[in-house]
Amino acid sequence: MLTLPYVVSYETAYSAELSLIPDSDPVRFELIASQPLALRNSLNSSSFEDNRLFVTDIDVDGLAYWVELVLIESEVGAAPVFEVLDFGAHAAVVSSNLLGLDTKPQWQRLPGNASDIGVGADGSVWAIGTDERGGGYGIYHWLGTSWQRVAGGALRIDVGPDGIPWIVNDSHSIYRLQDGAWQRMGGNARDIGIGADGSVWVTSGGGTYLFDEGNWVGVRGSGVRIDVDPNGIPWVIDHTNDIHQLIAGRWIQRNGEARDIGIGGDGSVWIVGTSEDDGGHRIYRWSGTAWIRVSGSSRQISVGPDGYPWAANSGGDIYRGQ
Repeated sequence: MLTLPYVVSYETAYSAELSLIPDSDPVRFELIASQPLALRNSLNSSSFEDNRLFVTDIDVDGLAYWVELVLIESEVGAAPVFEVLDFGAHAAVVSSNLLGLDTKPQWQRLPGNASDIGVGADGSVWAIGTDERGGGYGIYHWLGTSWQRVAGGALRIDVGPDGIPWIVNDSHSIYRLQDGAWQRMGGNARDIGIGADGSVWVTSGGGTYLFDEGNWVGVRGSGVRIDVDPNGIPWVIDHTNDIHQLIAGRWIQRNGEARDIGIGGDGSVWIVGTSEDDGGHRIYRWSGTAWIRVSGSSRQISVGPDGYPWAANSGGDIYRGQ
């Protein structure tokens, strides 16, 4: 039995129940019941358009999946039949490490000040300082006990799994550090995020883009903050602080609101929320279904490969969770 509590179709809404047709190949479901509902602003609703039924979340033995079905039979007097067209594991991977993390991590104050932090899947840590430079603010590499400044200036930074930083400067230009020099990568962006698989995404006022063999390939939808999970799936925060995740080519809105987002190499997803607190705004981590409040506050956040966050607060102070 497949129960869909809320489905939106062309400005109407309903609930539905579908029954699996035994031994069908491809897999098929028969619609056995539906009930009209009041149209509301649902965060994770399923959708039915152009004879395609897209279900964002299906729980199968504790694992989350998305599925796309196509209507193949819709004769008068007969129950509609849907056939599975495509499906995949849910992009919201929740690491076992994340679920085991304490909600009161020990925050270690580190030297220096930062306005943004990026942590690579290899553990490399880079930061944008608070000292004004051409292009924005100074760029720094964490050496384990101190920060080493490198040439250039930027506003936003993230780090690839190879430890190489990518930046966005105050002209929205994108650069990558290559052989000790900043290489212009074309395009323009507001923010940049890099997954543990090496996927590089940026978001701008005109859309969201994936770096693919030297070119930026766009998808609809823009934002102001972005990060990427280990599967190469981007999460974006838009200009109204809403959180969206790209699943099977569709932007799915997640609950909650955020100012910044960071995703670790293990799949841990953390956000800086919108509720003000000493040092900035409250910090939350994703459980797979909800945002769990974590002690501490910040303005910017990034996450290491171990699932623990690095944060910079409203005063630029740098902290590492452990």
